[in-house]
Amino acid sequence: MKGNIKAYAHVGLYIKDVEASKKFYSDIMGFECVCEFTNGTGDRLAFMKSNDLIIELIQHKVWMDRKDGLFDHIAMLVDDIEETSAKLAAKGIVFEDDIYFDVNVFDKGVKYQAFRGPDGEHLEIYQIME
Repeated sequence: MKGNIKAYAHVGLYIKDVEASKKFYSDIMGFECVCEFTNGTGDRLAFMKSNDLIIELIQHKVWMDRKDGLFDHIAMLVDDIEETSAKLAAKGIVFEDDIYFDVNVFDKGVKYQAFRGPDGEHLEIYQIME
């Protein structure tokens, strides 16, 4: 049926410093900057991509608190959470806790681990058990 949502497009993330966030998402998380520009109101935007996940970094010309709603976290799917965790830790990521296994999510459970980005955004690596 036409008009149905067919795929995830991107997540817009308000940040304070586009250069610091680009560096974090590229150097630490392995994302690639696929588009960057300053819009007509002076806001700086950068689209960071890793496989099918795109994060739109939005730096307003003047920082403002957002009232449009909040996302709790962005979870990024990985093949091997232990390997990914070790690589991120080697790059200086400090995790909020150990890898957690939740047997109640999906058929065979999931493993996840949370950490923070440069502006305090809540990020998570996530592995679906097969």
